[in-house]
Amino acid sequence: DVNRRSEGIMNNDDIFLSNLNNEEHDELTNLYEAILTMKTTDELHSFFTDLCSVNELKAMLHRWQIALRIDKGMSYEEIIKCLTPAEGVSKSTVSSTTISRVKNCYNNEDGGYRTALNRLKNKN
Repeated sequence: DVNRRSEGIMNNDDIFLSNLNNEEHDELTNLYEAILTMKTTDELHSFFTDLCSVNELKAMLHRWQIALRIDKGMSYEEIIKCLTPAEGVSKSTVSSTTISRVKNCYNNEDGGYRTALNRLKNKN
């Protein structure tokens, strides 16, 4: 948003994009276009398992799980309790820092989480 930039306020997206050179920006746009060519969840799964490590996919999954729970009105404590694995289960936990970051992004009415969640709700 131009007004936010002129006021010296930059979000993570602004910071990320400002650190890309022209070639990287073009290739990032190309990556987004490649993702948009996927037609099924199976195709997306195949693409993302090629593109990302297991830990990167888990990190994205955790953020999405947090966004879903924030959208349901759950508190930090409820989210941590819900997403913390039982003893002996090999599943990583989510941190309050990650919850805070997701919540900040979720609070942006024009952000990606809100767009995706609203479109999923309207689809059903």
